[in-house]
Amino acid sequence: MNLNLGSTAVSLGGVTAGTIIVVLVLQRWWKKGSGGGKKGDDGGGRDWKQLIPFVVALCFGILAVLAAGPISVLGLITRLSLWAGDGIGTLYLIYGVGGSSPGVTRSAPVILTPGGYAVYAIWSAVLVGQHLWSKKLPRLQSVLGVFAGILLGLSRGVAGTAAVPLASLVNLAGSWYAGVFQ
Repeated sequence: MNLNLGSTAVSLGGVTAGTIIVVLVLQRWWKKGSGGGKKGDDGGGRDWKQLIPFVVALCFGILAVLAAGPISVLGLITRLSLWAGDGIGTLYLIYGVGGSSPGVTRSAPVILTPGGYAVYAIWSAVLVGQHLWSKKLPRLQSVLGVFAGILLGLSRGVAGTAAVPLASLVNLAGSWYAGVFQ
């Protein structure tokens, strides 16, 4: 377990905690969509669009842990979340199920360009505004998505690998936004 708040490292416990969050949100969506059904209803009430806020928040969290500098508000929140989630996941793996929790941090972090940071800043403002003022947004689902993304973004596994094209897409949008393309 990494107790250094300045460090951006994740253990298997943190990745496990992030994966558990994703699985539980998907399980709740699946169960909620089956609906018990009325007569003649096929029970297929699972609308994938209900998962969009969670997926957007998950992507935001993945980028947050990669992009946020340690001397920013977002960096402080991200590192505190990473530290807490990694600690809880490590304790769960070691004392809950009797396993171990080795480090699984990717070797090279993904960095955003200046335009990418501008796009990410706009995305941050939109998510905060949505969280504060939307009456239909599932707030807990969004918060859990960001938290899970923070825990999964640094891993060398599948979720961590998704960070590379995600950061590339934000950097591409940032290049367009900043007028770098000519």
